Amino acid sequence: MGDVAIRAAGLATIAAAVLFGMAMIPVALDPSMGRRLPSTASLPLLGSAVLLVVSLPAIYARQAEASGWIGLGGYVFLQAGALLLVVAAASALLHPTSALGEHPLLFGLGVALVVGLLLTAIATLSAGVLPQGAGVLLLGAMVGFFFVFFVAEFLPAIAGHVGNAVFGLVLALALAWIGVSLWRGSP
Repeated sequence: MGDVAIRAAGLATIAAAVLFGMAMIPVALDPSMGRRLPSTASLPLLGSAVLLVVSLPAIYARQAEASGWIGLGGYVFLQAGALLLVVAAASALLHPTSALGEHPLLFGLGVALVVGLLLTAIATLSAGVLPQGAGVLLLGAMVGFFFVFFVAEFLPAIAGHVGNAVFGLVLALALAWIGVSLWRGSP
């Protein structure tokens, strides 16, 4: 992948991070969390997901040689997991009054996102091409998403709100850091 394409993908990754952060604010503050996605979060989340899907190939390409199979696995699972964001945002836009509910597809996409974040974090930390701190943040985002998606539903609602806020902030920071690194062309 050419240097210009990777730098442009860096800008797309930064934009994805900003939109994701914007989407997580109303998600974290909405008391109906778990039943439906707030309408104010749907469009930024969809935009973030689209930009992320577009920029993930450059993130992988930048560290592909150094990250090996772990990087490839992270890329594949992260691409699949990003579809969870698309499904959640599109469902809320198309059917604003209905809830997503539990579905095996959503569960599978959630697992893919967790595995993708984990493998991408490991690849980022081991490859040494992208900032190591961003890899640590990706690990934190993975833990946060795991908590929100798989654990928080069994706890009081405030746990989900706090988890969403932390997960959203950590993932947005990780993506922004990676995006700046890609845009600058340096680790």
